Amino acid sequence: MTTFSLVALPIVVLLFVVRYHKEIRNWISTTTKDYGFFKKYGGSHSPSDVKGMAPYPAQPIKGRERYRVMMDIRKLDVQNWLTLDKNYMEEHSVRDDLLREKRDKVLQCLPESAQACQEALEEVSEFLCERYPNMFQKLVQGDRTSIQNCMTGERFDIGGSGSGGEGIDALEAAVRLTMEDLSILMMNEDGEYYLAASASLFPTGWTVEERIGWTISRLHEPVPLWHQHVANSVSKFLARLTPTSPMERSNYFVEIKRPDENLIEILYRPKGLCEKDLSVPSPEEIIIRRERQTFRRLPKTGTILFGVKTYLTRLDQLPMNELENLATEMRSWPDYVGEYKGKSVWGAKVLEFYKSRVGQMNEKVEV
Repeated sequence: MTTFSLVALPIVVLLFVVRYHKEIRNWISTTTKDYGFFKKYGGSHSPSDVKGMAPYPAQPIKGRERYRVMMDIRKLDVQNWLTLDKNYMEEHSVRDDLLREKRDKVLQCLPESAQACQEALEEVSEFLCERYPNMFQKLVQGDRTSIQNCMTGERFDIGGSGSGGEGIDALEAAVRLTMEDLSILMMNEDGEYYLAASASLFPTGWTVEERIGWTISRLHEPVPLWHQHVANSVSKFLARLTPTSPMERSNYFVEIKRPDENLIEILYRPKGLCEKDLSVPSPEEIIIRRERQTFRRLPKTGTILFGVKTYLTRLDQLPMNELENLATEMRSWPDYVGEYKGKSVWGAKVLEFYKSRVGQMNEKVEV
């Protein structure tokens, strides 16, 4: 190679990079991006495979013999920050109905949360495209970036000239992609975190329309012993959360449903879980409603993205060890805690069902 070639080659490469820097940048972002807080994970799922995907395992009822409000925080399973399962399409239909018919009740964003909502959509989109590459696809056209949901056919702008909407539009797009409800927590002048934006489509005993802007402390005022047991710990936990240390926790409730209720009425419960007058519910009408809650500090805005995935299990489908643990925990509740949880409506039936299951097991052992 001549001296001229050695000098000219780098110049040609440099000119090429300058001329096509946007195209090169977009290609790199779609093929080699490392998300920092989780390792890359590819899957071979096709869009139709979601119908056969088992739900991410919910945390079991632990059977504590002494009642105490606890945070039970643990490190986030980052490979499964957002999950899909066989209920995706049915729940997506519920989300679509709620966002069309009750939008103001389930979706609210304060003006100061706009950038955080946009960042939340970007993070959700990047994760889903990486975790489920055949179900979600990132599309780049010039300086416009969008995400295609291959299961529903929906497409949302997530960056560039096509993403000039308000924060509420970005947050709505994010919850139309996920199975999780999503909220933005921001810190106020007093150093307290508050609900700055929320898409809470599956609430229990409240609506976003009523509580947008409330502090975490105010949101938990109805919860017995919350302020005495964990209020200070929650404040410290939220303040210390970093983009590289996402966390999660779980809790559960007991819900009563009528035989003729549809999925929207079961999941969307703004008035509470046991407000219906069913004095003697059957095991099929008693539902163990679990939540997997995730906490992520968004790297750009520094706000907290709070996610909630809801799981439903009928009492008659609950494993025996968890049924026993539920009975144990029920006995540990003070009367005022039992009243808050609606125990007077379903408690006797749960214990009756548990005893009948124990009797059936004893009969099998004797045989």
